[in-house]
Amino acid sequence: MKKWSLIILGIAVVLVVAGANALRATRVKAAQPCSNNLRNLDGAKHQWALENKAKPGDPVTMENILPYLARTPTCNVPSGKYLVGKVGEEPKCTIHGTVSQFKPDQTDSF
Repeated sequence: MKKWSLIILGIAVVLVVAGANALRATRVKAAQPCSNNLRNLDGAKHQWALENKAKPGDPVTMENILPYLARTPTCNVPSGKYLVGKVGEEPKCTIHGTVSQFKPDQTDSF
């Protein structure tokens, strides 16, 4: 009887670990488009700033940089929004932060 209990316990531990890893992988995969969107926004903002001779601290709107983007970026987390920020600042996602502080596990709205 003890032998079967240990086998069942071992299987349960393996299943819990596998489930946790699968959940994390799903969250990382779902958050990856946000990271890509932030990079695209940053590139578009740099291009806009160069062409418009903008200085650090000058305000930038989404409307300013839309012509430099293939499509309007949308966050795949319903409550998430992109904030373009000023020249010299990284664009920001209200869920994941900036590209330099990007944390894929902060997807609590999934």
